Amino acid sequence: MIPLLAWGTAVLLAYGAMAQPSPPEPAAEAEAEAPAARKTEPADAAPDTSPVSEAEPAGETEPKAEGATPRDDANAAAKSDDAMPGSETAATGDAKPAEPAHADPAPAHVDTAASPEPAKEAKAPDADTTKLKVATWSGGYGEAQRAVVIERFEAQRSISVDVMERNGKDPIDLTTDAGTALPDAAEFSGEEIDAGCRTGQLVKLEDSGTNSIVAPAIISDFLPGSLKPCGIGAFAWSHILAVNPSAFEKRKPETLSDVFDARRFPGKRAFIKEPRFLMEVALMADGAEPAEVYDLLGSEEGLQRAFAKLASIRGDIIWVGDSKAAMEAVAKGDAAIAQSFSGRAFFAAARGAPIDIIWDGQIYAMTYWAIPAKSPRQELARAFLDFATEPQQLAAVAQRFPYGPTRTSALALTKQHLSAGLDLQAYLPTAPANLKTALSVDEGWWAENSERLEAAFAEWLAKPSDASEAPRTSE
Repeated sequence: MIPLLAWGTAVLLAYGAMAQPSPPEPAAEAEAEAPAARKTEPADAAPDTSPVSEAEPAGETEPKAEGATPRDDANAAAKSDDAMPGSETAATGDAKPAEPAHADPAPAHVDTAASPEPAKEAKAPDADTTKLKVATWSGGYGEAQRAVVIERFEAQRSISVDVMERNGKDPIDLTTDAGTALPDAAEFSGEEIDAGCRTGQLVKLEDSGTNSIVAPAIISDFLPGSLKPCGIGAFAWSHILAVNPSAFEKRKPETLSDVFDARRFPGKRAFIKEPRFLMEVALMADGAEPAEVYDLLGSEEGLQRAFAKLASIRGDIIWVGDSKAAMEAVAKGDAAIAQSFSGRAFFAAARGAPIDIIWDGQIYAMTYWAIPAKSPRQELARAFLDFATEPQQLAAVAQRFPYGPTRTSALALTKQHLSAGLDLQAYLPTAPANLKTALSVDEGWWAENSERLEAAFAEWLAKPSDASEAPRTSE
């Protein structure tokens, strides 16, 4: 392992480089039968930001880094439910990916009631180091983490890892004493990471002195926003617009501006009936830069602008309850464009549906590994975080479940999905070509403003469709 050097300065540079904080994706997509080889313990559930999943086929080879050593080979091989990592179930063998069950993104919340003052030395003496407790998202994504990261780490360290599943709904109780309910390492949403770090309930990794992934030589390999003081980004999922290209005679829409041009691109748009993601999309379709979106939404002028953009195609919108219903509307021919998430669009394409993704204005979120401050096995947990975020492990997970790795070197190793056979670069939120006009969802902003925007959105929906003025909100 590379020793930690100047992590504090480096993480500030990496974190400051992002225009907005990062996010988590739709969680519970359809669950196929998952292998029952491992005992799992119910964990205090996490926010509905868990990844969706596809089970991995047996006997496939893992991506390998050039010049890998034999040891490397052994180790490599928001409301809406759609917004969390976690749940498309993985397909096994040669079976086609099963249809994802409903999984829309939702912001996560950490219990911040205790420890108002960050604890500098919350670390307890290491307990039994022959075992480790790890919490990860449920579904196909969780199965991929088990097969690639957890089982390999067990073999490398000759230890036993107990897995706690997060369902994307409830937070992990970080105030509890070490025991059955507290993991030693866990995946969190960006909002949970920030809250837990503020209260001292998560370990500050720049103070640990042992985590090799934050060494200066490696910092640049991580995408902006993926390194936080208390968390190491692993994967990103994203909100996107999905299009049926055959629904358009001449050319298909390719930008957000095209989506909001019903004259040039006629057809119904299946939109989710809630403001999160939709308000950001409306502003970007109207020409707003990603970096200014949340400042604009915080003003009356910006809010009016977003509602006016939505009003311009209101007669072409079909309102649905979640991304699953939106994709079904496209599959049935009731709509030509659907508001959806990257994982769900991938699995639809894997089943043969004519689906293309509009990456312009994608809104992405990340899932992070972190260590609860009350864990008695912090040294072993740090070693696990190192291992889980190695390029080989990230690439192997992505080849089973199509979320975007947060390391550039891992992206280079990520080729085809193991069971679906699709080229993953076209479906990963973090692929360079897909990030050009991306927005990182600001979960903290939504936590503070969701009530105001939900009320304004409900009022706008209640108005006659020809009413052009947006409702006023109290600031």
